[in-house]
Amino acid sequence: MINLKLFLYITIPIFISCSLNSDIDTTSQDNELMKKLDKGITLFESKKYTRSLDEFNSIILNDRGSKLAVEARFYQGESNFELEQYNEAISSYEKFMQYSSDLAKVEYVKFKICKSYFNLSTTYSRDQENNEFAFMKLQYFIDEFPNSTFIAETEEMLQLLRERKAQKVYETGRLYLKLKEYDSAIIYFNDVVENYYDTQFSDKARVSIIFFYMLQDKTDDAKKYYEINENKFQDDSIKKEAEEILFHYNDASSWIKNKIRLYK
Repeated sequence: MINLKLFLYITIPIFISCSLNSDIDTTSQDNELMKKLDKGITLFESKKYTRSLDEFNSIILNDRGSKLAVEARFYQGESNFELEQYNEAISSYEKFMQYSSDLAKVEYVKFKICKSYFNLSTTYSRDQENNEFAFMKLQYFIDEFPNSTFIAETEEMLQLLRERKAQKVYETGRLYLKLKEYDSAIIYFNDVVENYYDTQFSDKARVSIIFFYMLQDKTDDAKKYYEINENKFQDDSIKKEAEEILFHYNDASSWIKNKIRLYK
């Protein structure tokens, strides 16, 4: 008898609970979440990104994993991106890709992830880790989607990152030149010329190599280097700068210019 009472004590509440749950109107909840999604999108399109995030976050919190939540996750990433919260945007985009089967949107989201990493990258003068990672992500995108409509913009970002990397190497060479660490300086200048030939710093590195030789009174080496590279300059104004150094280095009027070049 005691066991029967115990059985009833345990099972009756469970039965009542199941009955109550079966009476919940899930349609009403879905409608409410749909209204939140519509409201969030309207706010997003009105550029009220912080307020739109509140709506998208609420949907994800209350109905994680549903189709509505997947859509909300997409707009959560977009809102974070517009707010320049790029780490949060990346996280949202990556979670969206886990559940979405929309190939067009997945391609778009992968591009926005690349763009987020690009926006997180720093100037040439700081640590280049973010720049390197952004460069890698952009290259992967091009390899994965060679015919994407986002290729042109992706390549522009890649080129900007190459300019930053080239500037970093070039400025390191200039630093060694100031310190009269000539062997190290020439290594960095040659690195720019050989590996970043498509950037503006390749011309600047050529000028610096000519200047490097002139600083050491190696005029013949400077002239030989200029003759070999005369037709490789991309910018005529920088080419004229190289000629000015080469042919007027020892002129009294060039003394101040040479000092400025070395220490600016």
